[in-house]
Amino acid sequence: MLAAAAELIAQQGSSRTTLTEIGKASGYTHGLVSHRFGSKGALIATLVRHLQHGFAQSLIPVLGEKRGIEALKLACEEYLRAATSVERMALYVLIGEALGPMPEIKPDLAEADDYFRRSIEHRIQEGIQSGEIRADIDPAAQAAMIVGTLRGLVIQNLLKPGAFDVEKVCRELKSNLEFTLSATGRLP
Repeated sequence: MLAAAAELIAQQGSSRTTLTEIGKASGYTHGLVSHRFGSKGALIATLVRHLQHGFAQSLIPVLGEKRGIEALKLACEEYLRAATSVERMALYVLIGEALGPMPEIKPDLAEADDYFRRSIEHRIQEGIQSGEIRADIDPAAQAAMIVGTLRGLVIQNLLKPGAFDVEKVCRELKSNLEFTLSATGRLP
């Protein structure tokens, strides 16, 4: 049901997606969707958590035992590579709707955004503790800037697929992170 909801929301937005359509697309009845989630708002809240959790889970095999700046670079790269997925498109449609016609979903998306920012901040703190990331930076501020950069890049790519070469941007982003954060990469 959540996969069908994500696909429909990515295509037409949540405000134009009904529980009946979600039921039909997922092979279930409207009644079962209503019974399972109770309301469209509850379904959307569950979907937001599912999308956030799904991305976090997809990072586990990619990151393995990596920590600090290497984990941060890989997480950013994976985020950008997932930019064209149905799940990412659904998330960005929901973000847009939270800022416009559906402010009631804003708290769920803000919570997901906080989680993402805190996970980036945690990776920065790990790097500081290990000595590979400069100790004089503010992890929360850096995390906010990194998330802002990632979100902006994804929006550019969603608005105009192929607006930039994802591989080149990934390389430059990783290089910038290394230069900006690395304890050894600072300018004199």
